[in-house]
Amino acid sequence: MYEEDDRDVNVLKHVLPLMSRHAAGYHPISYAVWYEYVKGAHPELRQNVDDELKRQERLTAGLTYSIYSKHLVAPAEQALMVARTNLLELVEQVKQAVHEADRDTAGFDIRLTEFQRELAAATTVEDMGGHVSSMRLEAQRVSDGFGKLSTQLEHSKDEVRHLTDELHRIREDALTDALSGLLNRRGFDRELQRLAPKEGAQDGALTVIMLDIDHFKKVNDTYGHPLGDRVIAAVGQSIRDCLGDVGVAARYGGEEFAVLLPSQPIEIAESVAQSIRQRVEQGRIRRRQGEEPVGGVTVSAGVAAWHPDEDLASLIERADRALYASKRAGRNRVTVDAQ
Repeated sequence: MYEEDDRDVNVLKHVLPLMSRHAAGYHPISYAVWYEYVKGAHPELRQNVDDELKRQERLTAGLTYSIYSKHLVAPAEQALMVARTNLLELVEQVKQAVHEADRDTAGFDIRLTEFQRELAAATTVEDMGGHVSSMRLEAQRVSDGFGKLSTQLEHSKDEVRHLTDELHRIREDALTDALSGLLNRRGFDRELQRLAPKEGAQDGALTVIMLDIDHFKKVNDTYGHPLGDRVIAAVGQSIRDCLGDVGVAARYGGEEFAVLLPSQPIEIAESVAQSIRQRVEQGRIRRRQGEEPVGGVTVSAGVAAWHPDEDLASLIERADRALYASKRAGRNRVTVDAQ
């Protein structure tokens, strides 16, 4: 234990001077980069830093964020870090442009006062003409400065719009299952919390449908995983087609799906589940170009409505039990929880 603490102290002695020499200073992300650099646990990070220092004497704040994002965070977080870095740099650019415009404005105010005195003291047309020409050039200089600021602000507006779109895309990617096109488990959990019935809500404030593809392992074993992927995608499409804007759906895990229906009676939820079941049953999925499509894919479903005396985990559990009741009863059917 003491040996490990001693090593950390020794690493820290080298980290702090490095942080002080670079533009990101003592920011926590700067600390993370230089700590890993000194510790040597990430050879790729160390090589990246060394390569950059061959090109320039010190790392910029943006470059420090970039190295941190590339080597020390997960892909979704990495994309967020890049967007954040771009936004920070954009703010700095706008601040600089505003500062320059403000400085020019302050100088112009002083120059106007001088111009008033010069005009009051002028005794000849030549004097007045010289002062007016000088003032015209000064006005043009300030106007150019505001023009630069306006251009910078317009560019910033476009860049913020682009970054907003990018952050929205990142968020969607992080919450979406690429295969089915539905929410992934993380997205489902977030929606479940968002739609959780409030205190005082009545029975049925939230209804859940759990669905599972029947004999999915047999599909994979018989036709291969590429067809299995197409089955998952087709079931996801069937759920979207039947659900419309009534609720939200997710790929809950593997071949299991979940649907949340807020403020819908259990009869409507059962009808939606039956519609999904029938659409999947009637669908036919093509294996390869020119080959006969595969039919016979079915789903089983379970439906449960929320009660005021239970938590969300209990609601999901009851819908899941109803699903497996459908499985035990022969599959390709919908079971409604009786509680």
